[in-house]
Amino acid sequence: MVPGRPNMPATLNYFMLPEDELQLFRFLEPRGLVVYPELSDPGEVPAPLGPALQPTLEASAYYLAIESAGPVVGRTLKRGPDKGRLQVDELASPVFHYERSLINDRQELVGGRIWAELDVVREVTGPRSKPSVMRVVFEQFDRYFHKCYRRSEPKGYWIGPKAAAAYKSGGLVLREPGHKGRTYGVWR
Repeated sequence: MVPGRPNMPATLNYFMLPEDELQLFRFLEPRGLVVYPELSDPGEVPAPLGPALQPTLEASAYYLAIESAGPVVGRTLKRGPDKGRLQVDELASPVFHYERSLINDRQELVGGRIWAELDVVREVTGPRSKPSVMRVVFEQFDRYFHKCYRRSEPKGYWIGPKAAAAYKSGGLVLREPGHKGRTYGVWR
């Protein structure tokens, strides 16, 4: 942590088709992660991450939690349309925020990302470090993408093998998220 500078979350951006996501879930299954929705009902039980879970995912984003590293802290929303639902506190919990890479209404693949705060968290009682296992798992994500995925052109994204093949065959557009997200290609 650099004094006077806010902590930046560790982030990996990617494009992946459902087949690529399924391979990622197979890779992550032995790590014992569980999946929390961004908003959940009280008493809802999180599901273990694995290939069997992938076809059941409907939302565009989830939290991947390492429950063995500590409790997942949630807070109850007190206002708005989601009043009474639980929201995960990503700074106090050992979680990764996982945004899925999905096909939009124009049949373009929109980029996703995974991010986590891996450095010190400030609390009322003083600074507290995130569990070191979070950094280890994030480095495993990073190594997996370096080993199995292709780089984008321009830089900034990892492209899954199936997404890269679909792009190379000329049928798939890779689009950055956002209102006017730019398009990406596969490097080399």
